[in-house]
Amino acid sequence: MSFFADPTPYFDQWREQGPALIDSPDGQKTWMISRYDDVVQALSHPGLSSAIVPGGMLNHTDPPEHSQLRKPIARAFSTRRMEALRPRIERITNDLLDAWETEEEVDVIDTFAYPLPITVICELMGVPESDRSEVRTLTSGLMAPDTMVEAYGKFALYLQRLLETKEPGDDVITELRDEPNLVQNLVLLITAGHETTVQLIGNGLLALLRDPVMKQRLIDDPILIPDAVDELLRYDGPLALGVSRIATSDVVIGGVTIPQSSQVTVSLGAANRDRTRYPDPDALQLGRDPHVSFGHGIHYCVGARLARIEGEIAFGTLLRRFPELALAAEPEWREAFIRGLASFRVRPKP
Repeated sequence: MSFFADPTPYFDQWREQGPALIDSPDGQKTWMISRYDDVVQALSHPGLSSAIVPGGMLNHTDPPEHSQLRKPIARAFSTRRMEALRPRIERITNDLLDAWETEEEVDVIDTFAYPLPITVICELMGVPESDRSEVRTLTSGLMAPDTMVEAYGKFALYLQRLLETKEPGDDVITELRDEPNLVQNLVLLITAGHETTVQLIGNGLLALLRDPVMKQRLIDDPILIPDAVDELLRYDGPLALGVSRIATSDVVIGGVTIPQSSQVTVSLGAANRDRTRYPDPDALQLGRDPHVSFGHGIHYCVGARLARIEGEIAFGTLLRRFPELALAAEPEWREAFIRGLASFRVRPKP
C-alpha cells in the first residue's frame, strides 16, 4: 500500500530508524526526522533553516525577515477576528448541508469539505465570489509536484491582477496591501487557509465513521467536539509527510549528526503517532497531550485558530444534522503534498 493511502507503516519504520537519510515518498533523498521529541527539537533548531527556496514566503523565511513578515499576518488572523467569523461559518455550513437533505448519496469532498473552507478563506481575504472556482483549480495544482510550478506562476499572475483592480474593503488583502512579498504570501495564505482544512474535515470524518463508538460519544456530548478536532488532527492530519528544512551547519538531532547543506524532512504525522508520547497512538482517544499538526515554534501556523473553528462547526453540525451518516463506498486517497481524499462518498440518511 502506498504512503498516500496509509502512511502508518512508514511512520513506524522512520521512528524505529531515528534520524536517518532515506528516500522520501515524494522521491527526494532527505534526512527524515520522525520521533516526537526530535521533531520538536528540529522545528526550533537555529541550524535548520526554513529558507529552502528564495522568494520571501512566510513559511520559507528565517528571522529576522520571518518576524517582520509574520507580525502583520498574525494580526490579520487574530483570535478575535477568527472568533467573529463563527456565525458566518455556521451559515455556510448549514447552507451546504441543506443540499444533503434530499440526497441518497453525496461526495463529502466536492459538496462540503472543499466548498466550506474555500468560501471562508476567500471571503476573509477578499477574493471575489466569481473567482473562487479558478482559485480552487490553482491551489489544487500546487499540491502535486508535476503541476506545482505552473500553478504557482498562474496563481501569482492572478493575484497581481487582483491587487491592481480590487477596491479596498474590510478584508485581509486590503489590510496587507502595503506589506512586502505580498503576492507570495497571499499564495500561501489562500492555499494553506483552505487546503489543509479540506483534509481536516475529510480525513477526520472518515476516522469518525470508522470509529462508531467515538462518533456516538460526540453525538451524545457535543461539548467534546473541540477536543475531538485536535485528536483528529493528531490522528490523521493533512501534513503527514511534514515540512522541509535545510541544515546551515552540522546539526545534532536525536544523537545523530546531520551534515551541513543536507535536506531535512520533519514528519509531523510520524511525530503525532509516536507511542512514547501517545499511548495506543493508532486509536482515537480524547484528552491527549498537544500535537504538532500546526507545527511548533516560530513557524506555528497563523491560521490554527481558524482551522479549529471550522472543524468544530463542521463536525458539530454534521453529527447533529446527520447522526446516521454512513460510508457509501471505499474512499479514494489522492497523491499530493497534503494528505487527503480525492473521493469520499457517504449516505446522509439510512
